[in-house]
Amino acid sequence: MQMIALKEYGVPEHQIFSDKMSGASQKRPGLRAAIRAAQGSDVEFIVWKLDRLGRTVRGIIDTMQGFQDCQLHLVSLTERFDMASPMGNAMFHIMAAMAQMERDLIRERTRAGLKAARERGDAHGRPQAMTPERAGQAELMVLAGAGAGQILPVLQAMDGPKIGRSRVYQWVREYRVELALALETETGNA
Repeated sequence: MQMIALKEYGVPEHQIFSDKMSGASQKRPGLRAAIRAAQGSDVEFIVWKLDRLGRTVRGIIDTMQGFQDCQLHLVSLTERFDMASPMGNAMFHIMAAMAQMERDLIRERTRAGLKAARERGDAHGRPQAMTPERAGQAELMVLAGAGAGQILPVLQAMDGPKIGRSRVYQWVREYRVELALALETETGNA
């Protein structure tokens, strides 16, 4: 929806930048790349909605200060305000406060939902990829001398949630450390 709105406004596809991370983070590579690409005098910086710049009042205001320093003119397709006027500036601050309130409400609802799930005894969060069955199989394979690259396809073929390469390599590394510590303890006690 956001991409369509930007294209309909006339933004070329190669000048559309995005991030797949929280808007609360100001260290977003897509936002930084967009700001670098828009450097120049009298350039419009188009966003679908003001909260795409950040989710905290401080973050949005800092970003806007950077826009003013670089002489970028912000256009928000959803809120439609002009930062050059006193009314537009006031609307900007109101919308920044609303973006932070929205983020705070999402955080509050999420915490309440997690608390209710814990109280009911429901599982929450991502399912553990390294199930007890997979851990048992991986343990046998490590003890037989197999490496993580050999273990990965065997665990991926087993029933359970999707398991990725990094998780298997991490588990093998941690298991080998535990094994080494256990051997040191045994030889130290012997």
